[in-house]
Amino acid sequence: MKCLVRDIPIHYEEYGKGKPILNIHGWGPDHRMMVGAYEPIFKGVKGYRRIYLDLPGFGQTPIEPWVKNTDDMLDIVCEFINAVIGQESFLLTGCSYGGYISLGLLHKMGERVDGVLLDVPMVSCEIDSLPERQIIWQSEFFDSVEKNSVLESYLSMAVIATPKEYEKWQTQIQLGLDARTLGTRSTMDFDYRKDMEEAIGKLTFKKPACILTGRQDHTTGYNLPYKLLERFPRATYAVLDGAGHLLYMEKESLFQKMVEDWIERVELNLSNI
Repeated sequence: MKCLVRDIPIHYEEYGKGKPILNIHGWGPDHRMMVGAYEPIFKGVKGYRRIYLDLPGFGQTPIEPWVKNTDDMLDIVCEFINAVIGQESFLLTGCSYGGYISLGLLHKMGERVDGVLLDVPMVSCEIDSLPERQIIWQSEFFDSVEKNSVLESYLSMAVIATPKEYEKWQTQIQLGLDARTLGTRSTMDFDYRKDMEEAIGKLTFKKPACILTGRQDHTTGYNLPYKLLERFPRATYAVLDGAGHLLYMEKESLFQKMVEDWIERVELNLSNI
């Protein structure tokens, strides 16, 4: 499906009917990563319209020269929401850079967001201490696999490296990496403008939230997301050992349980309004 935002045709996919959930992928992959993470959960959870978009420069959404920073990205997503969801309230999930966009959305239209889930989120461009890159366990399967760039890319991110996760990487992550046209952070200003960064640093959100981080995540870490707890009084926060930036794969069962718990808390909160 396509939604024209200014001069950019935003590619997106929808599944199911009911209350909208907007799912925003990270920097590099496309909507297929979020579909792989959430659709197995919603096979058993009815009543939700799941919306997965490709951000400009990723997947099947082109980028235009006027998209110069994350503020522009945020404005595009806001216009996409108004066009596809309208004025209806919705749920929000964001992974990595998608978490950064999600925080901007909470600042701009938080009154319309009934719950937010942040998976290994980027919460600031501030440099913070990160865990060292490591693989805790690697299957012997990889000893016999011919080395190639796709495998090297996967192993550079994996903490628990298994054939099952490698297969998911190829279909849910690598295809998006291969399709992207916005390749590196240097091609645009990656952070928000100073005033927006300051606003996000003071952001409060009092509805059900879930913040999931990996103990071995060397990309976004777990320290900065923890600081959101002071301003997110209804948040569940978890640091999962044996998980890095591929948390939803490496801790699939626990990830799914945490998402289900978040949905239950959102529904309970809405029933009391």
